[in-house]
Amino acid sequence: MPIRFLEISGWTETAFLIVGGLGIFLYGINLMSDALKKLAGSKLKLFLEKTTNTPLKGIFVGILLTALIQSSSATSALVVGLVRAGLMTLPQAVGVIFGANIGTTFTSVLISLDIGSYAMPIMFLGAILIFFFKRKKVQQLGRVIFGFGMLFFGLDTMGGALKTLAELPQFASMLHSVGDTPILGVIVGVLTTAIIQSSSATIGILQQLYSTGGMTLIGATAIVLGDNIGTTVTSIMASVGGTSSAKRTALIHVLFNTFGTVVFFILLKPYTEFITWLSNIIGIDPTIDKFTISLAHVCFNIMTVLILFWFVKQMVWLVSKIIPSKDEIEMDEVVLDKLLLKSSPDLALENVKKAMMNMANVTRGMLEFSYNYAFENDDKAIELGNQCEEMLDSMDDKIHNYLVDIGANDLSEAQIQRVAKNIDTITDLERIGDHFDNLFEFFQERKEKKLTMHKKTKEELLNLFSIIRSQLEKSTRAYFEDNLAVAIEVTKTEEELDRLVKEYRKNHINRINDRSCEEINAGFYVDILSNIERIGDHCNNMAINVINKDFSYHHDDYEHL
Repeated sequence: MPIRFLEISGWTETAFLIVGGLGIFLYGINLMSDALKKLAGSKLKLFLEKTTNTPLKGIFVGILLTALIQSSSATSALVVGLVRAGLMTLPQAVGVIFGANIGTTFTSVLISLDIGSYAMPIMFLGAILIFFFKRKKVQQLGRVIFGFGMLFFGLDTMGGALKTLAELPQFASMLHSVGDTPILGVIVGVLTTAIIQSSSATIGILQQLYSTGGMTLIGATAIVLGDNIGTTVTSIMASVGGTSSAKRTALIHVLFNTFGTVVFFILLKPYTEFITWLSNIIGIDPTIDKFTISLAHVCFNIMTVLILFWFVKQMVWLVSKIIPSKDEIEMDEVVLDKLLLKSSPDLALENVKKAMMNMANVTRGMLEFSYNYAFENDDKAIELGNQCEEMLDSMDDKIHNYLVDIGANDLSEAQIQRVAKNIDTITDLERIGDHFDNLFEFFQERKEKKLTMHKKTKEELLNLFSIIRSQLEKSTRAYFEDNLAVAIEVTKTEEELDRLVKEYRKNHINRINDRSCEEINAGFYVDILSNIERIGDHCNNMAINVINKDFSYHHDDYEHL
């Protein structure tokens, strides 16, 4: 019996081409964005930290970074992390967000280029780099190129189907209704971008529709305005459960795009006339050319930035009033000013001290989150703990680099001692964070395997947490206040902590032998004890730095300046 093939109707085929083309486009743009981020690596965060000391610089950095990594969401996420860590002020973050909104328009400009016919050779080149080269950077470059080709292949596939669709009277009527009632266009733009989670994808679809000639410019511009509100959904989702700084950064994004949309919607008719005039000046057909949509998108964001740039302080004040700080790790706003390095090393070291106190506060916060996760069944605590770990890593990098820059100057012996001790102490704080991160992993695995904590185990752990809580508080107080008496207390308690860890390890082995412990085949408790002991060691290191006036490195694996 011969195989009978399913006959696909014209409608179904068109729908398949549209959704298939959209899928290829979305995958292509995500592949390209992810590969670009990996290609740049950790340098992105460092680039942001070093070049955004003013809102104006932040705008240019935001434009450049978003154009490079093709993701305003990724730029916003980096900014949120730096603000949360106290390494970037909110006004600086505002500048980067403004720039990210302009940078994201680069994608729409790319899409407007008629290079769909070259999609196949572009993908072939990307595939060659991915499969025939062993170097990871070359492979990542191949993924960028392959994703770039997929982007245009998906658009080309979608564009042909949309032209067929635009010829249908019902669809043409629907497109014209958007032009007659622009508010519908705004709603369509908001919903589409919120669902797809990519303003670039929505703009790409819009450009393909517009090129069919079945859509008015006023209707298309209304959808562009809606896209800019819809794209803030990503920022809002990223800030859910985050700190007040994260929420304020997301709110800045929302306010920026909402303000722009409202203003330009009120001026929609003169704005579309301006875009038509600009298109004619450039020499493109404003009724069907895809670049017309790019112009509407680019001009909207540039003009909104030019208006709101003068109100950065007011926006920061407003979001701070709307979202006050509640029950969060207290951190001062610290700017490690490069100008102080040569002019006043002592003042630069004072700024470092404030930044280190922020770092100590984050470390103490991480202790409390690990305690809440282990003993209070607070599932949200592990997410907050992960945020603390990221913050500590960022702080360690930035403060360390700043201290190295201070050390490059002509310093007195006392200043050299202070720089060296500070470097050692931030290393201790960062490593304490690493050990708390390990504790989170152990406690998470226990919960996933549904292991009940033995009564004696819990009592012992509660005692140890009480000791390291006291140790961490006292060691940081001793260091920042140069308090010798408190530092000596820390060293004495360290001996007691080591004794208890040995005793509890022995108790645990006895419980396993007595078959009274569920962890017979797991070394969870032993690993937890080891990490707690190491936390105590690092607290002791800080205390020893106070006791020993003549500094000497106590990290065996420390990389010298």
